[in-house]
Amino acid sequence: MSADLTEIEQAEDELEQWLVDQAEAGVPEIVLVGFLRDYADDIEYLGYVPRMWDYSDR
Repeated sequence: MSADLTEIEQAEDELEQWLVDQAEAGVPEIVLVGFLRDYADDIEYLGYVPRMWDYSDR
């Protein structure tokens, strides 16, 4: 299943808003960057986005 451009843009907008919300709530940007890198590494390794994250496998 592929996402159309509108869905991709909406997902991007939602992620950007979530990041802004976290930063405004006081989460340091370096923490957010680390968080995103860790998830990106997991997704790259697995080749897909898990529908549930099993933290014992991380």
